Amino acid sequence: MKRKIAAVALLFGLSVNAFAQDAHDLTMVMAGMENGLNNIQKGFLYNSVALIRSGVDQVVEENKVYHKKDVVESILPENRKQTINVAMLTAQRIDNAAAEIKIYLEAKEMRKAHDSFSNMVKACTDCHIIVRGW
Repeated sequence: MKRKIAAVALLFGLSVNAFAQDAHDLTMVMAGMENGLNNIQKGFLYNSVALIRSGVDQVVEENKVYHKKDVVESILPENRKQTINVAMLTAQRIDNAAAEIKIYLEAKEMRKAHDSFSNMVKACTDCHIIVRGW
């Protein structure tokens, strides 16, 4: 009997730890995305194409996790699970905006690059609307 209780306690502890680790990992991903967005913004403010590019690369790298259906489903509130496809499309919109930014930077079309940055932030906001119920 003591072994069963110990086994259940161990499994419970491991599952809580795994949940906490996943939540921590997603918090770190969001912090990375925020840092990338900040660098893009600073790049526009300080006329630093290199900073814009590094910010775009960071956002794209962090955004990869949101292309995994199981991850997106795990962060959606129970009453919003039906929006999984919309949430996943926002991750694709972020990637599309990132690609546009790079194209416009090459063409030295800074206004269009910034418009694409705005679209990236809008995609982020749309996902937060779904997940956070704004």
